[in-house]
Amino acid sequence: MNSLQPTFRWLERGRGEPVVLLHGLLGTMDHWDGTLDALAPLARALAPEVPILDDARAEASVDGLTRHVAMFMEALELPPAVVGGNSLGGHLALELALRYPDRVSGLILTGSSGLFERSFTRGVPHVPTEAFVREKMEEVFYDTSLVTPSGVESVRRVLTTRASALRVLRVARSAKRSNLESRLGEIRVPTLLAWGKDDRITPPEIAERFCALLPHAQLEFIANCGHAPMLEQPLIFNALVEDWLDDTRARRQAPLAGAAR
Repeated sequence: MNSLQPTFRWLERGRGEPVVLLHGLLGTMDHWDGTLDALAPLARALAPEVPILDDARAEASVDGLTRHVAMFMEALELPPAVVGGNSLGGHLALELALRYPDRVSGLILTGSSGLFERSFTRGVPHVPTEAFVREKMEEVFYDTSLVTPSGVESVRRVLTTRASALRVLRVARSAKRSNLESRLGEIRVPTLLAWGKDDRITPPEIAERFCALLPHAQLEFIANCGHAPMLEQPLIFNALVEDWLDDTRARRQAPLAGAAR
């Protein structure tokens, strides 16, 4: 793990064009480990920690977390990058493209919020039980065997720690308020929508709506897959990303060449 103390922590593989991958509300940067390895021969793949639980590093809002990612890219002096994200991470990638268009050359979205999402925080009891957390986590996956006891306990600890639970709730409420439908047409960069066909959190019709609203979007559904394709169907997801990076390279670099002239 790399760090610029105390503000930024991230995982990184490879060299070349930067690809920045953002995790979701209750995700972690190591959820992108397999994708980082797959992309390393093609790009400089980075997965920063999004400080959802850290008061000292970012405001608990879509705005605060988007600014944190922009500062991360500035601190590393990254050229315009492909920015991808799962769930809330996709929402932040979209916000980044809208607010800092010079920093974003392309987008990779999977299970992104920003239009609609069945929030994990919906109906959370005052003291979440192991059974409740497991039930919620099983909604994320097509193959529920991927929900492990250690994963359930990790999420349960977050939701039963008052400070962490409050920040998660604030971020979730901020994401719900930040509907991007009217602004998506402003995004002009090539966009890959790699979506679980069996996603119950952001269902397939949400992916189709994103595709209709984003001017340069390509939609690929992944069968037998829920809300987190990079974890549930990593070989298919990574292959889609690799092919898309190759296919859109000239289009992503054309604006940079124009700017240089």
